Order: sequence, then structure tokens, then C-alpha cells
Amino acid sequence: MKALKGKKGLTVLFTALFLLTISFGLYGCAKKSAPSKPASQPAAAPSATATTTAAAPASKTPAKAAATTTAAKPASANLKAAAMKIMNSQGCAGCHIINGKGGSIGPNLDKEGTKGHSIHWLEVQINTPKVHSPNTMMPNHDLNASQLKTVAEYLESLK
Repeated sequence: MKALKGKKGLTVLFTALFLLTISFGLYGCAKKSAPSKPASQPAAAPSATATTTAAAPASKTPAKAAATTTAAKPASANLKAAAMKIMNSQGCAGCHIINGKGGSIGPNLDKEGTKGHSIHWLEVQINTPKVHSPNTMMPNHDLNASQLKTVAEYLESLK
């Protein structure tokens, strides 16, 4: 009878450890399993715009080229503000260092743009991180296409 109690106790202990391990490793995975197709389409549009902007100053006068450059700066300030609002609402700083502040569980995002990841890669990493790293603790964030594009473009700009 004692041996049966011992086996039952071990079974309960191993079951509890298994459930704890699963819940810890899969935190937040009940959300969407793959990014939606519209999220990948906007990523192509900025590159076409960037190509047009890069080619345009060569054919324009220097004054117009300077005006184009000046117009881009407020957009990046707006991008940062919009991205930080989304990232704060998602609790990203709980695990990642962003702008010098935050947790250290996840990678430091201050220089994410120097790592060579495409905007599409970043979008997949944000919404479905297990695609790139099956053992990650990072949860799926299930952002809509606009939010996803904003955060991915901001992270790609951090250099």
C-alpha cells in the first residue's frame, strides 16, 4: 500500500512539474498562430517609397532634396511615438531594453536595426515568435497589420 502512495505522489509531482513547464514555455500562445497576409504586403510598399525617395533627390534641385529630407524627420518622430505607444501597451519593456530602459529577459532592442533583419522578419517575430525560435518565452502579440508595421519599422530603424 505504501508503494502505491509513493507512485501516486511521484505521478502528481511530475504532472505538476510538466504543467508548470508547459505553461511557462507557452505563455501567450493561445493567440493567433500566424501573421495575416495583409501584414506582409505593407512591407513591400515602404521599399518602393524609399527607392522613389532615394532616386528623386538626384534629379531634383538641392533645395527640393533638402525639403524632402526635412519632411522625413517628423515622420520618424511620429513613428517612434506611435511604436512606443503600442510597445508600452503590449508590455515589451517588461522583457526587453528599449531606449535604455526595461527588462533583461529578452534581447536588448536598442540597436535592433543593425542586426540585418527585414521588416517582414520583425513582423513575424512580433506576432508569432515561435516560427523563428520554437523554445522562446516571448508570447504572440496578435497586433493588427497597421500596429505590426509601425512597430517593425521602428525597430528596424534603431541603429
